[in-house]
Amino acid sequence: MEERKDFSDLEREVIDKGKCALCGGCVTTCRLLDLGYLSMDFSAERPVIGEGLQCPVNCGYCYYQCPRVEKLELREGVEEIYEVVSKDEEIKNACSDGGVVTSLLASALADALVEGAVTVADKEGAMPEVRIAMNKAGLIESAGGTYESAAALTGIADAILNYGLWSVAIVGTPCQMAAYEKMLVVGRSTHNAHNFSSVVRLRVGLFCEGKERDGCKICEDLTGRFSDLSVGSIGSPAGASTVIVHTDFGKEVFESARQWDFIDAKSLDPAGVDLIRQMQKEKKEAGKAEKERRKK
Repeated sequence: MEERKDFSDLEREVIDKGKCALCGGCVTTCRLLDLGYLSMDFSAERPVIGEGLQCPVNCGYCYYQCPRVEKLELREGVEEIYEVVSKDEEIKNACSDGGVVTSLLASALADALVEGAVTVADKEGAMPEVRIAMNKAGLIESAGGTYESAAALTGIADAILNYGLWSVAIVGTPCQMAAYEKMLVVGRSTHNAHNFSSVVRLRVGLFCEGKERDGCKICEDLTGRFSDLSVGSIGSPAGASTVIVHTDFGKEVFESARQWDFIDAKSLDPAGVDLIRQMQKEKKEAGKAEKERRKK
């Protein structure tokens, strides 16, 4: 039987080679397994294991759930692309980016599709903070957070262990969405840590060009295709956002937001659709090229 890998292998194969996306999936899984050995060191931009600690024998779930260890197959599903604006005046006035993500989440909370949402809020002079919002006011307080600099997946453990929630939405970058998908794949067939496979009901991905951190340079996903809904500015005019519906549940949430009068939407102009597809193609090609370069 092949020896099971652990965090030391994750360090050697992913973290030390500049492949880590800083998604927080390994830290979250460790915490949900009631271990808590791992934490995020944002100054060094890497997950770390506590001093003197070693992974338990036959654990290693931090390694096997990492989206950089083995590429996931993309799910086939819906792909409807819209130009969207928020209709909620309170949200629009509070959000500099137009408030579409906040409006979608506020609608999901109002319609009881989720109990809370994992979000990221910027803090002056400090790293962005992962928060749990359970009402519109909480969502507005977190609006505009810098998700690229926060391990958003760690909020899943907070939602379950600190707030007792079992139906949440999570907002994150494409790598964070892929990481959660990997957590599901590993969890369903092995540990299913605290049954997290059923906790996150709604995944909202954020468009991300991700060109700064080393781990971002090998990413092939621009829009967050493992999400239920993706939101970004590419292809839409100022004041509006582009929303891509990927799943049936994403469609349910989107239509609910329309019915609750949180958003107004129309099909995205074909030129905008072409631009997104071209940029996605370029991101995929760049990610593949960087992977090949690192093999040499």
